[in-house]
Amino acid sequence: MEAITDPDGITSTALLNCLRREVGQSGSDGTIRLPRTEVLLRARQGRWLSDPELFAGAWQPVTWHELAVLISKELGDPPVGFLDEIAASRSAIAAILQARPAPPADLYQRSEQALIAGHRYHPAPKGRGNLPASQWLPYAPETHARFSLAHLGGTFIEDGDVSSLPSGVLLAHPLQLSLLGISAAVADHEVWPTSSVRTVYDPAADLFYKFSLDVQITNDVRRLWAGDLRWVPPLARVLKPAFEDIAATYPGTAFLIDRGYRTSAESFEGLAVVVRDGVRRHTLPGVTPLLAAGISEGFDGNPLDGLSREEALRWFSRYVSVVVPPVLHAFFAHGVVMECHLQNVLVGVDVSGIPVQAFYRDHEGMRLVLPRFATLVSEVDGEGSRGVSETKGWERLQYCLVVNHLTEIAGAVQARHPGLDVWSAARSVFVAYAQDHGSPSLLTSLLENPSVPAKANLLLRWRRAEGAASTYVNFPNPLYRN
Repeated sequence: MEAITDPDGITSTALLNCLRREVGQSGSDGTIRLPRTEVLLRARQGRWLSDPELFAGAWQPVTWHELAVLISKELGDPPVGFLDEIAASRSAIAAILQARPAPPADLYQRSEQALIAGHRYHPAPKGRGNLPASQWLPYAPETHARFSLAHLGGTFIEDGDVSSLPSGVLLAHPLQLSLLGISAAVADHEVWPTSSVRTVYDPAADLFYKFSLDVQITNDVRRLWAGDLRWVPPLARVLKPAFEDIAATYPGTAFLIDRGYRTSAESFEGLAVVVRDGVRRHTLPGVTPLLAAGISEGFDGNPLDGLSREEALRWFSRYVSVVVPPVLHAFFAHGVVMECHLQNVLVGVDVSGIPVQAFYRDHEGMRLVLPRFATLVSEVDGEGSRGVSETKGWERLQYCLVVNHLTEIAGAVQARHPGLDVWSAARSVFVAYAQDHGSPSLLTSLLENPSVPAKANLLLRWRRAEGAASTYVNFPNPLYRN
């Protein structure tokens, strides 16, 4: 079942999670001390923190707004509009809950559109750039929206494989057109939005379309920037042979390739659309793809529901066995750092709900290890924004895979079965990969290190940094064994 609380509670939980991970000194009694202001907080313990209280001679409840003010005082010099962003995110959650209808019949769509709370470790997970709800709700995945795309004429610029796009027209997202003040004819079939909001799925064509949206969601304005568009075709060329090898090594593994892009000559970034492989063409017979983030958050039909403790442990072990080795192999064998966070991974389950396939997507967050790809990086963008050192790439991968992804799936299992030791099974998958591939020193170090890097979204906001920037804090490594 879906884990839905009220808008105030969801907002407080996000702020508490950020405080505990990035700022506060946590006590064994569930307290959080803010070191600069010496404020003492406590919260209800659980998978995610809730019900904050402040000690002022006695414990007193704290509202989400009061909590946000405390954060501003603790960190000092708040970013312009910080409190307004929190309030807008809270209002968006309220609007979503009020407008949310019964779930769709399709389990895949249901899993993509389950993220009412958004990123549980971001201070404003449901911000929508201060747009009125009436403008974005008709296109919101959380309300199970379905809508038609617009068709634009004009002069186009395109690169990569766009042969699957309708000939002679530019597909456009109606929300982006409304932001740009453009009117256009509407197509004759529906699409529905995925968890990333600006990417939609076209079930008739079995394709995804990723659009520019000039809206700030979490830390970024979700425009398709020229630098990202420039990388679409070269990354497709790199990833195709890499994933053919990975799929041969781990049968069933698939990457949903961003094939190419088309845009308007008059508005290169503002009206761009990227075409991506659909999921059905890669799905094995009898398998249902599900969004990893949806499994974590919960939805009717979640394969975790109803499992016994023994079944849940086997399920998690199988999940890690399906998801982890392809990610490690992409890094160690091919120098590709996948952004394998919860919204970028689909897991295919068989008729009994057991994970049997993994699908990976989204070029935009991927990085290439230097010096292996130094020539390509230099040719495409000169400054090397996609190129990272092996150390930096591994840091990013540890966060995405262990902290953002596996910790949350494990949390969903343990919320149903408190005290269940799932991490021994997960560690065995990492150990097996290491043994089969010469025990790479980085992987050995991961298993021997008591902490792993966790992205600090609150501190990033204080740095006025984009979401792709890297600020990490230490997080207890669940794979570590004394």
